Amino acid sequence: MKNVASRIGTGLFVVFIAFFGLKGCVITVWTSPSEPTTYALHGKDGRSLAAVFLPGNETLILYMESQTPYTEAVLTKMRGSLGTHYFWRLWNVDGPGGNGLFGYRIFPEGARPVTMDTTVLKKFTQGTSKPTLRGEGDKTTAVLLFTDDAVRFQDMWLEKEPTDRELVQTLLKQLKASK
Repeated sequence: MKNVASRIGTGLFVVFIAFFGLKGCVITVWTSPSEPTTYALHGKDGRSLAAVFLPGNETLILYMESQTPYTEAVLTKMRGSLGTHYFWRLWNVDGPGGNGLFGYRIFPEGARPVTMDTTVLKKFTQGTSKPTLRGEGDKTTAVLLFTDDAVRFQDMWLEKEPTDRELVQTLLKQLKASK
């Protein structure tokens, strides 16, 4: 009886190690949406932050103040990998946000973590105010959380909204013309 219990215990230990160890070896690369997708947060004080995920792993990040008026926009290249989901809300992520035990973290229900490397390609500002977004050439790594209708970006939840294609085209022209 002791021999059987020992074998069962050893078998469970091997299955446990294999489940967590081997599943973590699979990496899923994040791909940008095929159509521009906008997520935004509009503050009561007139400030807005929007992220427009573009095809080709580019992202347009836009910060606006309606009171000054001030507009700041950056075009970034984003490359990322999805976290590994185990069960319930338990995920394993690499890099920032993976500060738990060996990168294991519990995220909100329905959230999919992506470890994202971001490089600012171009920056454009109009008006005068304190700059909020990073400068050209800056690189960062952060964990973004995607849900069906929102994304957590810099500890703020940006809600999905319709994309203003005219504004996106205008900003892309401004960004490509800068410097």
